[in-house]
Amino acid sequence: MNGEDKNLNIKPPKWGLALMTIVVVLLGVYLVALTRNSLKNYNYIGKSPEFKNIISVEGSGKVTAKPDVSVINAGVLTEKNTVTQAQKENTEKMNAIIKTLKNDFKIEDKDIKTSQYSIYPRYAWSDGSLRIIGYSISQAVEIKVRDFDKIGNILAKAAELGTNSLNGPTFVIDDPEVYKAEAREKAIAQAKDKAKVLADQVGIKLGPIVNFSENFGGYPTPFYSSDLALGLGGGTEKALPAPDIQVGSEEISVSVSISYEIR
Repeated sequence: MNGEDKNLNIKPPKWGLALMTIVVVLLGVYLVALTRNSLKNYNYIGKSPEFKNIISVEGSGKVTAKPDVSVINAGVLTEKNTVTQAQKENTEKMNAIIKTLKNDFKIEDKDIKTSQYSIYPRYAWSDGSLRIIGYSISQAVEIKVRDFDKIGNILAKAAELGTNSLNGPTFVIDDPEVYKAEAREKAIAQAKDKAKVLADQVGIKLGPIVNFSENFGGYPTPFYSSDLALGLGGGTEKALPAPDIQVGSEEISVSVSISYEIR
């Protein structure tokens, strides 16, 4: 030292320079990529997606099946001067119907469901004012019958025990998915065959399927109706004749639409 200035010559290590160079290069690559993506996004703002030439075909399939469940709605309407009187009579009749369904016709608990229960007053005009003259109680159960040979006797017995509202039977397929799958298979096969024919006729080649949709439809089954089935029973003493029930069949249909890319 001794008053003399000395210059310190400090050099960074070589690995430091290499690290700085790598960082600068990576940063440059990132900025270039970011700028490119921004320009690309700006270029496509307001533009629709790339259009593909496609051909769409439709097909339909139908399967006819016999219903395996009958649904009956049985109701009891009771009108009395008091709620207590109406409820007592209504409950006795409906309990007798349910008991008979279980004991005589072997209907399981899972196939009997209360579908409606209501209590409401009855009114009438008296001396210029509206007054309550009594009460009505309505109760209904939904019954699923799986043995169709019992349907006619169930309708007759329900009316005999006091049912004064009967709707049904309506016939349904408990698990329609099996038949729906069969109808879908037919519809897809028809659509594919149609696509091949059209491709040959117009001279194109079919590419991959780019879109698929389906619609499911079933047709209601007609059912037998008579005075008894329309709810004109009402607790007669003698046994009523059982109506002859015709089950019929149900048609399950599936329509599909398939779109192919044109190569």
